[in-house]
Amino acid sequence: MLPAYVIHAKSLPERTEHIQRELDRAGIEFEWVLDFDADEITSDVDRAYFAEGADLTLRQKSCALKHVVAMQRIRERGQDLALIFEDDALLVPDFCDQLKRVLDEAEKWPRPRILHLGAATNFYTPASELRPGQIVYPGNRVRNMEAYVLGAPEASARLDWIARHPMHEPIDIAFNTGDPAMGIPFLWPEPPLAEQGSLNGVFKSSLDRKGHAQLQLRIQFAVQKFRRRYLKRWLKLK
Repeated sequence: MLPAYVIHAKSLPERTEHIQRELDRAGIEFEWVLDFDADEITSDVDRAYFAEGADLTLRQKSCALKHVVAMQRIRERGQDLALIFEDDALLVPDFCDQLKRVLDEAEKWPRPRILHLGAATNFYTPASELRPGQIVYPGNRVRNMEAYVLGAPEASARLDWIARHPMHEPIDIAFNTGDPAMGIPFLWPEPPLAEQGSLNGVFKSSLDRKGHAQLQLRIQFAVQKFRRRYLKRWLKLK
């Protein structure tokens, strides 16, 4: 199994047991990334990574910095490939078997490449593009960052990009611009291997400014998932 890192806020202890249980079930050993909780971000760090006047909450900045730390560890250790999970990720039951298939098929794409394993807010490859036996497809955006695979080359490229382009948006949105500029494709497995618990209503979101109730998120996510993953494909719509 690949080395793995878990993005986790010490202020969200309810997620500790969840992600430990998910990764234990999958047989994945991991390393916590606990640096830069919201109350630990100094003004110097803020200026180093975020654009002046960036419309980001401290928790959004904290999340971004934790991903930066994970990528720094991958780069410093020269790891060819590694997994990064957020602490609200929910994995499919056969995650490791599916991941092996995804990694094998992804070899036909040259490096750099990043595999976006989660469904994010229900992003799926259009029905017209699906092919029998194929499980990895080029996507059109970052599928959020609840679960993804990259290595030292990709981590280094992203870190260099951030150094040249301080963030003014959430980190996943920033890479919607940064990755294409660096020639890094968005690769999506179909079906996705994970969902994000703060989007599907399992957890209260720590980043949602609108304060959506968990029940509302559950219903909204389920309806959106049915419409995008199943209905549009049955009707063969894009």
